[in-house]
Amino acid sequence: MTHPISHRPGFLRGLRNLLWAAALPLAARSSAARSSAARSSAALFGLALSVALPAAAQAPTPPAAPAAAPPAAGAPRGAPPVAAPRGAPMLGKPSPSAGAAARAFANPHGNKQTMARVVPAPDLPQGEIEVRLSSNEANLIDNQQIKLAIDKQSIAQGNTSSEVESNTNLGGVARFAGQETGTDYVYSVVATVNGAQFTSPQFQFRQAGAGMRVLLPVYKASSDVNGILLLSRALFAIIPQDNLFAIDMLWRIENYSDVAWVPDPADKNLRFTLPDGAKALNIKKEPGADGRFEADGDGAVRLAGTFAPGQHDLMLRFHLDTDGESSRNLSFPSGLHLGSARVLLDSAPGMALRVEGFSNVDETRNSDGQRRLISSRDFLSEKTRAPDRIEVHITGIPTPASGKWFAVSLAGAIALGGLALSVGRFRTRSNPARAYLSKEDREHAGELLLEELIRLERAFKHGEIGRKTHEAAKRQLLEAYARLGAGGDLLPA
Repeated sequence: MTHPISHRPGFLRGLRNLLWAAALPLAARSSAARSSAARSSAALFGLALSVALPAAAQAPTPPAAPAAAPPAAGAPRGAPPVAAPRGAPMLGKPSPSAGAAARAFANPHGNKQTMARVVPAPDLPQGEIEVRLSSNEANLIDNQQIKLAIDKQSIAQGNTSSEVESNTNLGGVARFAGQETGTDYVYSVVATVNGAQFTSPQFQFRQAGAGMRVLLPVYKASSDVNGILLLSRALFAIIPQDNLFAIDMLWRIENYSDVAWVPDPADKNLRFTLPDGAKALNIKKEPGADGRFEADGDGAVRLAGTFAPGQHDLMLRFHLDTDGESSRNLSFPSGLHLGSARVLLDSAPGMALRVEGFSNVDETRNSDGQRRLISSRDFLSEKTRAPDRIEVHITGIPTPASGKWFAVSLAGAIALGGLALSVGRFRTRSNPARAYLSKEDREHAGELLLEELIRLERAFKHGEIGRKTHEAAKRQLLEAYARLGAGGDLLPA
C-alpha cells in the first residue's frame, strides 16, 4: 500500500530486522494459548511506516564474536587457529549461541520464497506463459484452477480486459500458449485454492523469442483470526486543505504463520468505523494485492480478500470538514492486533497535535518545507495491548482570515455605492465621485485595501489560509480597488 499516497510515497518500503528483544517475550506469551503448530511459527518482524521505529527496536544486539576454533588436526605447530565463519545468522535460523526461546520462535519464512515471482523463460516458446504453484502439500497444487487476466492498453481503442482459465496438472503446472507479446499487453495470474486467492504481480513479455514463468506460492487457508499469528502497523497522515482535512489511513498487515488468512465476512470485529463525518472515501487498490479494504456501509470499512504469509499494505483516503472551528477531535480505528501506530499532521504555525497515550509530539519538516508534527507509540515493545480507538486532538486550526471578510464587506459596500451612483446619474449630471467619495476618502480606502492585500499574501505564504480562500479574497480585494478608481482618477500604486 503506497501516500501518504501522492505526498508520502516513501512510506511503505522494505522489511526491518527481526525484533528479537521486543517480539520474543510477546510471542512467548501469546503462544501459551495456541497450538503447538502455531507455537513453532510465532516470529515477529519489525516494520516501520513512513518513519523508522525507535532504534532500540529495530535491530537485535549483535551476538558475541565466536571463540576461535582450535588448530585443525595435522596443522603445523604454531599455526594460528582457524576462526569460525563470520556473518549474521540467516533470518529464520537463530545462531547457535541464541537462547532456547529464540530457537523455539524461529521465523518460519526466513528461508522461504513467500512472494510470487515472474521470470523470463528462454526454454519456453515465444508467447507462452507457464504457471508453477509451490506448496508443502501436493493437494494444494494439483488440479487447481488458474486464471490468466489479460489487459490490453490502447490510447486509440481504449483499454480492454479478458480472461483465460486452465487447471494445473499433477505437478502443479499450467501453461497458456499463444499469448500476445506486444508491450500494450499486461498479464497477471490468479490461483484460487480452497477459497483463498493468490495473485501474481502484473507483468509483460520482456525477452524476444522467450516465454514467461510465474512461480506462485499457495497455502492452506483459515478464517480463524485467533488461530493465526497476525500483526498490524498503522499510520494516519492528516493534511489540511482549505476548510477540510484530507486523511490517509495506511495499514500494514503481517502474517507470520504458514496459513493464509481469509477474513470472515460475518465477523463484526473486522468492521472498522471511520471518524464521524468522513466523506469522499477512496480505497486504493494495488494490482496483484489479494488483501484489501472494502467499504462497509456509510463511514466504515472492513478487511477482505486473502492475507497470505508475508506483508500486505492497505491504504484509503477520506475527507473531514473542519466546520470552521479552531479545534477538532478525531477518533481512528486502531486496527487488527496493532503493534505500532504513528500520527502525522502537516500543520500551519500555531497548530498543535495531541494523541492520547502517545509520545510527546516531534516537529519536523515535510518535503515541501512545511511544518510537520509526529506522535507515535510502539505497543509491541511496551508489551501492551493497543486501545480500541486512537483519539487525536488538533487545536489552533486557522479559521477564515479576517482579511477575507473585510474584503467581502468592503467590496459589497462599494458595489452598493456604485449602484447608487448609477441611479444618481439619471437624476444629476454632477460628478458622482465627488458627490459620494472625496479624493481623501478614496485614497484612504485604497491604502486599506493594499494593506489587506499584503496581509492576505503573508497569510497564504505562511500556510494560514488555503489556496481557494486566498484566490477568492484576492479577487474581491482587487475588484474593490478597481471600483475606487471608476469615478475619478486612479489611485497611485
